[in-house]
Formats: sequence, C-alpha cells, structure tokens
Amino acid sequence: MKKLLLLACILISHKSFALELAKYPIELSSGQGTNVVIAPTTDKKQALVKVTGINHDIDGIVFLTDLKPHGSNNAYKYTYDGSERSLISVDDGYRCCSYTLYIPDTRDGTYLSKKEESNPAIVEDLKAQYEQQLAKGIQGELAKFNRDKHLGYQQKNISAANDEVNKQCGLKIKTNLNWESINDANLKEYAVGSFCAQVAKEMAYMCEDNQNFKSDIAQFNTIECTFTDELKLRKNGNTIIFKTTPKAPNQREFIKSYLLNL
Repeated sequence: MKKLLLLACILISHKSFALELAKYPIELSSGQGTNVVIAPTTDKKQALVKVTGINHDIDGIVFLTDLKPHGSNNAYKYTYDGSERSLISVDDGYRCCSYTLYIPDTRDGTYLSKKEESNPAIVEDLKAQYEQQLAKGIQGELAKFNRDKHLGYQQKNISAANDEVNKQCGLKIKTNLNWESINDANLKEYAVGSFCAQVAKEMAYMCEDNQNFKSDIAQFNTIECTFTDELKLRKNGNTIIFKTTPKAPNQREFIKSYLLNL
C-alpha cells in the first residue's frame, strides 16, 4: 500500500512539474473583492486558475483547467461536483478580451477586468500551491459528485410541494420516494425531486383554482413516487401510486386529467 501511495505521489508530481507555464499570469478583478489569477501554459491549451474573495468551497483552490469552446467563446473548464464546469469564460471580442467568472451553484456570472501589469513571481507561487493542494487531494475531493448535497436539494423540492398542498387544500400529504433506488447518473442529470413533486404541485394548483376540489382529494394522505421509464398513475386506498419518467411529455396535463377523474 505504501508503495502504491508513493507511486501516486510521484505521478502527481511529474504531471504538475511537466506543466510549461507562460512567464506572465493574467490577473483579474471584479472591483468588489473577487480576484482571479490565471497562469496559462505556453501552448495556451491549459491554465492554472485560482479564485479568491468568494464565499465558496473553491475559494483559494488552484485548478488545472482546459481551455475549451463555450458557446461562441472559450472557457477555462474543470471538473467540480462530478461534472465539467466552466470557471472563467473568455470573450475574444474586438478589443480582446473580456472575462466572466462562473461560481458553482450560482446563476449569474461575475464580470472581471484585467490588470494592466502582472507579476511573473505569481506563476511559480501558483504552481507550488497547486502541487501542495493536489498532493492533499483537495481538487480530487471537489471533483467528486456530492450526492448528499443533491439529495438535500431535491428533497426540499418535494417538501415544498407537500407544504403547498397543506396550504391550498388543507390536506397533509407526504410524497415518498426511495432515494436509494436513484443512481448518481440520474441524480446528476435530472431534477428527480421536481418530477416526483408534480402530483402534489398539481393538487395545490387545482385546490387554488377550485375550492370544491378539496373534497375530491381529502381521501389521500400519501403519494408513492417511482422514477422509472414509464408514466402511470393509480390509487391504492389512501395512496396515489405515481410512476414518472423524464422521457414522457405533458406530464402536468396527464396528472390533471387523472385527478379530475377521481
């Protein structure tokens, strides 16, 4: 085991030392406390990038990024939370260049301006930080898919829909889903919680639209959801059995039609 760890460290070290970085870095600032340093490789295909001044896990971490197409522009891309992300986009416009920072889990980009002069000493310091963090496995941990975070977010979607039924219909209902049956690939690609919350959401909409509908669903206390490859609805006593799939179109209309015919 010790030999394997030593070999891994050697490989990591060789990979990082093999980086041929340009002499001068690109220093960027938002003007409001967010700063970015980019140390491109000499072939401009990759770069070490560090962001500071943000309240996020990536603050102060040096990532080895790849410069890849991003829409009509290019972006320095890295792996975070199990998927490739754009960290800094580069708009090679008429006056080249404008830069935008994309912080994970946020919607809007942060526009950055480039400093006129840059300090070449930053490059070696950035490389040293990268190697230290890489040896500790920091970037590797951030690259892994964070299942617990995604589960928490999706479960909140379902809870919010259940609460809305209580508010609009005066009915306490619980939407159940066996989360262990949802693999990481589906959890990364689809809003599983939103799909399973559709029945509760439609109940709330219909109660708000027609007060008489409250009596039609008063018999129910549970929605059992399965994320599968088909779309089906049926009732079993006080429970609605709901099978949902991202492949089926017009799911809201399907659910509404079923509820209207209870």
